[in-house]
This record gives sequence, structure tokens and C-alpha cells, in this order.
Amino acid sequence: MQTNTSLIKWKLESYYEEKKIPIWFFDQNFDVAYTNFSTAAILNLFECIRPLARNFVLAHSIEGYHLNLDNPYVMYFEFSYSVGKHVNYTMILGPVLTVSPTESIWPELGFTGNLFAEQKRILSRALPVMGISDFKLEITNFLKQVIEITPPSFESDNLSTVINKYSSVADEISAAESELASFDASIIDEICRLEDLFQIYITNGNTYQLYSLFKDEHAISVIFPNKASVGSCRIKAAELLTLARIASHDSGNDSASCYTRYNKYSAQLLNAKSFESISKIVEKCAIEFARNSHDMNKYTNEAYSPMTNKCIQRIIERLPDKVCLDELAKELHISAKYLSALFNKETGSSITDFMQDLRVNEAKHLLANTELSYLEISTLLNFSSQSYFNCIFKKKTDLTPKEFRERAAQRRVLSN
Repeated sequence: MQTNTSLIKWKLESYYEEKKIPIWFFDQNFDVAYTNFSTAAILNLFECIRPLARNFVLAHSIEGYHLNLDNPYVMYFEFSYSVGKHVNYTMILGPVLTVSPTESIWPELGFTGNLFAEQKRILSRALPVMGISDFKLEITNFLKQVIEITPPSFESDNLSTVINKYSSVADEISAAESELASFDASIIDEICRLEDLFQIYITNGNTYQLYSLFKDEHAISVIFPNKASVGSCRIKAAELLTLARIASHDSGNDSASCYTRYNKYSAQLLNAKSFESISKIVEKCAIEFARNSHDMNKYTNEAYSPMTNKCIQRIIERLPDKVCLDELAKELHISAKYLSALFNKETGSSITDFMQDLRVNEAKHLLANTELSYLEISTLLNFSSQSYFNCIFKKKTDLTPKEFRERAAQRRVLSN
């Protein structure tokens, strides 16, 4: 089980960060093999949940599932999780509350015991509140996307939203498979070549080449052959996001940050209504992954302390989003004053200047290697305005963006 939990641990933690639904693994002795849930009141919760695991095994032998709705205010989902032929674990999702707890309801929840008021407050903020249909939908998503097993139907008409959701996805997949079957071998070779380039650019941190790839109309037409079908484009986009996540991880970035970024843009795909918006999502995600790969290798340094390198990594992972000193210090569990002094001492730069240097260096690549407008570059790199971008760029390079682009063009002419 240790190997299996280590393989999916980062998935479960990312899932909890987004959904706030506790997840528990119980071994055959009903001890916790893994949980992603931790609060000041966890012991009270644990003593309530362990009997659920024991009762589930007694009722369902070594396999099966059960949606526990015995208490009108609390829901659990229990199922067996097999590892090999003879080792079975019990997994529990929950508890999930059906209503926000009040003083009159607390005694009815079944896991509150002798909690103090502060412990109740912590638990009420830590546990999600949702209806039965929404919980079934979350269970279905969790089993299908995180654990990658076929979800149950629950034999309920109330699950129509889940059925409709996955019927539409199945239709999209079927359409995509039919589309692929109609391609000849030369087209498939071209798709594979472009996907290989896509991954290489991300692994090597070639952001400007990714920009060029997404501006190449022929390449995009090969990658997205049916732009009129939003479903087909979503399927292809999901494949590209997966390739981007794998490439970023292969370049040395940690699994958790890769999966977090992948999750962020996968969620955006669900709301995209056109090929243009889907393509933009993939482009932005791929470039963030590539920028992360490039900058991580360039700016971290073995001579720096682990704390300074972690700070640099956090800054790079968040770019182009803005990040302040207090947020960094909180994430690294040290004081802002100490972090600022340490960073300045080891790098010779303040954190603010370092972040500006990163964005200006990226702007140089874009100015020299793309035809993006100054406003587009300013927006992509999250400057508050084009005029502020011009000001910072001139301060760092002694050139305006226009002057820098003109000189870069002259150098290309001379080199040719």
C-alpha cells in the first residue's frame, strides 16, 4: 500500500485542496494507512470514522461500495480498494455536511464528542457543505479522474446530472476516435511530430518557439483538425495539457506544482465554448510550463541556501501572477523580514527586483522572437499597464521595447 499511496498521494492532496473533501485509507487492521485531512479536531473525527470502515467490511466482505446517508446532516462514501490479489483496503470519502452546522445541529452530527467551541469552528470551516446529488457527482468525478476506476451508478434517478455529463464526454471521445480513424498515415506522423516538438519546447523552456508554434496556422490546423467541433477541440486540448504536465515534470519540476497548474487549466477547458478560447488556454498553459522549466534551471543556484532556492522556485511557479513578500514568507514558514534579508544577501537583489528581472527577460524573448504587440506582451506578463511595462523595461535595459525590437531585427539581418 505504501507504494500505491505514494504514487497517488499528490493527486489526493491536490483534490483535497480544491474540493476540501477528506479522504481516508484504512488497512486490514483498520489503522489509517493514509489521510489527506488534518485539523485540530482530527482525533475526534478519526474515532468516528474507523467504526465506519469496520462496519463496511463486515457488511460488504472485501469488495463493494456504500453511500452512507444514515445521518440526515452527514454523508460518507465507502468502498474497497484492492492492491494485488489478496490485499484490500477500505477508502472513505467524507464526512461531508448537508447543512452548515449550528449549535442545535452539532450534537446530531455524531463526531463532535466533547469538542471545544474553537474545535467546532475549525471543523465547520474544514468540512464541505453540499447536497446529495452534488456529493454523488463528486464521488463519480473522484473515482473516474483520481482513482481511475469505473464509478457506480448508485441506481438512482437523482444521478441524471452525472449520467448526462459522462454521456456527453463519451460522445466527444467517440467522435474524436472516428475522426482519428479517418486520417491517413502521413497526417498521423505530422501530428506525432508536432506533439514531440511541443513537449521538447516545454522541457527545454523554449517559450518563444511555443509562441511561434501557436502562431503557425498550418501546425494548429494539424493539431486541431476539426475546429468547428468544440467537443473534439476539448479532447485534443486535454491531451496537450497532459503532455505539457509530463514534459514539465521530466524537466525537473516537482509533481505537485505541475499537477496544480494542469488542474487549473483543465478546469478552464470545461467552460471554453470555442476553438479560439480552447487554443488560448492550451497556449497559455504550455508557455507557463516552459517558462517554469527555463527559469528554474537558470535562476536557482547550488551556492544559494535551500530557503533561497525554494523562494526562487515559488516565484517562478507563480509567474506571471503577482506574488508579494508576505505570501512567500507564509508559504515558506519564515518571517518576511528574514526572507527578504536572506534573499538580498545571497542573490544581491531584492525579491521585487528579481521578479521584475524575470518578466523583463521574458519580454526580451517575446520582443525578439514574436510579432506580439507591446500591449499583448504587457498583458501576458501581467504588467498593470503598457506604460508601466515601458517604464520598467526602460529602467532595466536602457531601451524602450520598440528600440529593443528594432535592434533585435537589425541583428537578425546582419547575421543572415
